[in-house]
Amino acid sequence: MTQHPRRRRIIAYSAIGLFLLIDAVLITSALTSTSVDAAADASSEPTATASAFPVPSATPAASPTAAPTVMPLPATRLLSAVSATAAWRASTGTCRAPAAPELSTDSGSSWTATDATGRSGVTALQSIAAQSESVAEFIGLDDDCVPQFVKTFVAGDNYSSYPDELDDAWYVDPADRAAVHGPDGLASAPCDAVVALAASPADADSAAVLCADSRIFATTNAAASWSAPLTVPGVLTLTATDRGYIALAAGDPAASSADSGSVACLGLSVVDVGVLDPATDPAAETAALSASTTGCYATDEAPAELAANIAVASAEDTLWLWIGDLTLRSTDAGQSWL
Repeated sequence: MTQHPRRRRIIAYSAIGLFLLIDAVLITSALTSTSVDAAADASSEPTATASAFPVPSATPAASPTAAPTVMPLPATRLLSAVSATAAWRASTGTCRAPAAPELSTDSGSSWTATDATGRSGVTALQSIAAQSESVAEFIGLDDDCVPQFVKTFVAGDNYSSYPDELDDAWYVDPADRAAVHGPDGLASAPCDAVVALAASPADADSAAVLCADSRIFATTNAAASWSAPLTVPGVLTLTATDRGYIALAAGDPAASSADSGSVACLGLSVVDVGVLDPATDPAAETAALSASTTGCYATDEAPAELAANIAVASAEDTLWLWIGDLTLRSTDAGQSWL
């Protein structure tokens, strides 16, 4: 019997549709199998954790306690202590910035401001060397931006200029940080840019400098020669004590050594910088420096914010720290703070 043409078309279309359906099922099955295999392969590999700060595979990630990369800057704060309860401080700046030293006699709870610029014309203080609550010496700049020595004998009620005192004084002229002035006059610095100079109160011929590249040098012969450099990672400032020098560093300098075994300092480390003096040790040809971390002040301030904006001083075994709006003291080398 001959089939009707319309019926033959229906059968043909149905066959085509069935073929396409079977083909689609086979394709789907193949894709599903591939996805499962890929997932299985992926699950056999370690899972990577996404990071907003990717570290190149060739560079190991730094320890969170290691001293951060930050360079010291010329100080904008000055601090000089005379006892466990009394200290002088001042803010500084560029030439012709007003000089208004402050005195505290109650362990830093309050400060009395004085007017050094109005009394002597000194501006932009560069250093403070306080002898007592009443007597303090300052080096700043005059109207021509030339170094100037001023002193008060009456707790800041009056200031006078003493030009001759500059002859033997230690200071750095901010216009030329590649040189230092000491008891023997002007001398070349051991680096291109000195950011801090610490003159020893115990020996007129001894001083140390902190350079912009984080190296510390010391001299015991009025800058005729300098020690080999000491690098303290993260160092921000340097001051003199009766027994040597104290530096403050961001983070924990000792943590840079994998086997240091030091306790992490998340803030400012207090670093004792010792000097081996060839004058008292015949085995030493030149002054040699050593460093040891003695304490820590915990702070979450960024190192870049701390640079130039902190000051440290020492008197009567009391360490003074000026940071932010706080003036703190420590009687155990920075292990605890009042």
